[in-house]
Order: sequence, then structure tokens, then C-alpha cells
Amino acid sequence: MGVESTRILAEIYSEAFKNMPEQKWGFSELFELFSIREIISFVICLDAKPIGFALLRILADEGEIITFCILPKWCNNGYGKILLERIVDILKKRSIKKLFLEVRENNKVAIKLYNNCSFKVIGRRKKYYKNNQVEKIDALVMQYQFIK
Repeated sequence: MGVESTRILAEIYSEAFKNMPEQKWGFSELFELFSIREIISFVICLDAKPIGFALLRILADEGEIITFCILPKWCNNGYGKILLERIVDILKKRSIKKLFLEVRENNKVAIKLYNNCSFKVIGRRKKYYKNNQVEKIDALVMQYQFIK
């Protein structure tokens, strides 16, 4: 999907992060991301309807997951793992060597997914995110190392 699908992806993003109102990406932010040449999207559909997506930035032989979300209704049903495994399979064919992401240290569900898909914690960004109460939360930097 590309820029023409920004509205539907913004709706998915808004629903997926509704309990984290500080995640304020909307239509304009996602539209702007799609205008960056290095950004690619991956969408997972169920009955021809998008239920989640990921946006990645690819530079040379490395990738970064900018955002990854599944509609809450479809969480914990394996769809996140399917999407993430598909991304890894495609990037292997593109000769990507490393894939990075950042995740809130308190996002246990996402961390479990990434661990189950062979991502490893390689660093921490202190007080990277803040929640509604202005409390700052560390980000874990995780990496998937492609085997050559």
C-alpha cells in the first residue's frame, strides 16, 4: 500500500494506539512518511480488509521498523507474528543484514512478539517515550540479525 491508502492506515493506527494518546500520528504524519522514498509498507488483511500494517525505512543493507500495529480486535491471534515473519522473509531476499526497532519497555505484548521472532535487545533509550502523566518510559532497541 502507498500514499493512496493513507486514510485507512491512519484509522488502523488510531485504533491500535487509542490507549496511548501521546502516539499522535494521524493522516498528515503518515502521508508525509509515504512521501519518503526509503519508506515501504506491509499490510496484513483478513477477508480483503486491512487489519494491521508496518512501515519500514530501508537504507543500504539495514532496515528499521518505524511503526507496527494490529487492530486490537485481532491482537493475540497470531496476525502480528504472520506479518512480522513475512517482513523478515521479504527483507532476506533484499539482502538486508539487520532490522531494528524501538519498543516501549512496558509494552510486554510487543516485546513477547519480537522475542518470539528472534529479535534481541541491543540497547535502551532512556526516557524516550512519555505517557499521559508526563512520566517518561524507556525504549528498548531491538535487532533482528539476518543469518548469511
